[in-house]
Amino acid sequence: MAWITDARLAAAVSEAGGLGTIGPNAGTEKVTSDVEETGERLRSQIRLCRELTGKPFAVNFVVGVVGWDRKYSDRCVEVGIEEKVPVAIVSQGSPAVYTERLKQAGMTVIHVCSTVRHVIKAEMSGADAVVVSGTEGGGHSGFDQITTLCLVPQASDATNIPVIAGGGIVDARGLTGALSLGADGIYMGTRFIATRECPAHDNVKQAILDAVDTSTMAIKHGSPVPMAVDDNENRGFVEERRGSIRMLINDYLRRVMSKEGVITSFEQAMQGDGESEIPSESNRTVDAFIHGNLETNSITSGQGAAMIWDIPSCGELIETIVGEARPIVDRLGAIFR
Repeated sequence: MAWITDARLAAAVSEAGGLGTIGPNAGTEKVTSDVEETGERLRSQIRLCRELTGKPFAVNFVVGVVGWDRKYSDRCVEVGIEEKVPVAIVSQGSPAVYTERLKQAGMTVIHVCSTVRHVIKAEMSGADAVVVSGTEGGGHSGFDQITTLCLVPQASDATNIPVIAGGGIVDARGLTGALSLGADGIYMGTRFIATRECPAHDNVKQAILDAVDTSTMAIKHGSPVPMAVDDNENRGFVEERRGSIRMLINDYLRRVMSKEGVITSFEQAMQGDGESEIPSESNRTVDAFIHGNLETNSITSGQGAAMIWDIPSCGELIETIVGEARPIVDRLGAIFR
């Protein structure tokens, strides 16, 4: 969701009572290797979000790799501090890198974790809360493949700071289930792609609506050394970011699998079926999510896609989830009594 969590989507979520989050490369369609441009793109999105809502919102800061793309994340953090962003959601790196600096700037810091060990480390580093994301979630997650059902209660037992559950949650059942597991809130990604305010292409939203229970797969993502890059590429995964990524199985991936057999890595999946001329991972993401080209690309998606069947506004979605949670709580109370 790096390219599609823009200021308008974040503002709509915050206006509806959630905490909207501006993601990396939000509001743009072009990869840049310019550090200053990267920062100014983020600044423009932060300022636009403030024009659209007076409510709190967050910015997702992805921890860069030293000697490779740390300069980009460093600059984004600087911009976030300069713009007095209220909440930072930090991911894909050690909480020791930015937590203290962000907190000194007055931000609430939430760190994204995939194991209990990471949760403990985040609390020790001073994080105010953690997101624990199970393997059901779309996009990047850890190698350990811990499910939300098992990760959330263990994380809740291991820490004294709030735990926010992510991974496969799309409705009131997921909300109430997460709360019963010990979470203090929920973190949703895929569900917000299928909203009217999300800038993802209609083809992407329809692909999510068409998903069934077996429509996603998790595959290895990342390599021990940086992938080859050129002047138009500045993001990727190295040892400290290795893990898995959950993809939506579409006709493109089926063609790759019929040609390659079992897909064991994201790199193998994205090497294509001989039809794609899109060179880099970031450009392929834009080609799919923004331009809707799913003929030679796939998209990241959580397993909860199978439970999504409409495209509401963010306000309608949050109102529905909250409204449908009360009868579930009442039903559970009746069972207990």
